[in-house]
Amino acid sequence: MRSLLLGAALLVLAFLANTAQSAFGKALGSGMGPVPFTWLTFVIALVLILPWVLWRGGRDLRTAVPLLHLLRSCTGLAGFFLFITAARLVNLVNANVLLNTTPLFIPLLGWLVLGQRVPRVLWGCLGIGFAGMVIVVQPNASLLTRPGDLLGLAAGLLCAVEFLAVKRLDRSEAPLTQMIYFLLIGSAGSSVAMLGPLRPEGPIAALLGGLEASQWLTVLASGFCLACFQFLLIKAYTYAEPGAIGAFQYSSVVFAGLIGWIWFAEQPTLAVWLGTALISLGGVLSIVLQRPGGTPPAGTTGP
Repeated sequence: MRSLLLGAALLVLAFLANTAQSAFGKALGSGMGPVPFTWLTFVIALVLILPWVLWRGGRDLRTAVPLLHLLRSCTGLAGFFLFITAARLVNLVNANVLLNTTPLFIPLLGWLVLGQRVPRVLWGCLGIGFAGMVIVVQPNASLLTRPGDLLGLAAGLLCAVEFLAVKRLDRSEAPLTQMIYFLLIGSAGSSVAMLGPLRPEGPIAALLGGLEASQWLTVLASGFCLACFQFLLIKAYTYAEPGAIGAFQYSSVVFAGLIGWIWFAEQPTLAVWLGTALISLGGVLSIVLQRPGGTPPAGTTGP
């Protein structure tokens, strides 16, 4: 019981760090684009864990599945970029709750891509979550003129692919190895973006030299939060199984509401809160039903 509570507490702290980094990205606004923000955040997080890696003699760099690390890191990097961009365009609550659609997409992707059977009761939970999604996004003719919600939803989908890759990595790779490759490949990928078609205007040196002290502090805090998020996530799941404590990831919606209200004077509409409640309910039930022993017997599965 103590391990379960400790795991839950660490997971709540992890998602507090994740919510904080989205707030830092939102706070920088037009002062720094999402590409350089993503790049600096990943590079700083990597620099922060390098002493740990070197202290362990680099033995955590050994891997037999580099392509799986590449898939996980690329989807995670893209999801991070879309999440940060969404947080700049919509309320923090919207961005965070749409990112938290990941538990809803995981069984759907498992069914579509891997041919996994989905229990009927789980389809009901997914229906609740997707109904909340429709309420938050409010799809209509003007949807394309306000892409923030769509970007948040896309981030949730990409993170679901990332999570499926992590489940495969868990079979052979240590958590620290996964963390190192995620930050290493993420730093390399965002560096390529800085030099490619998404690069910011002007030389990188000019961009870095033009940052004010407050901007440097903000992006340093974001890198620290990314490193903390990864570390706390690893530690949380050493104390308890994801299915037992995964529902606590929805604490990020509460944090997003508080930070958005205090820092950005955001006041989500009643429709957003209703949709948030449905997404959270559907996501929590989905997590509970997918844990070992939580899935109904085979006789209740759908076609």
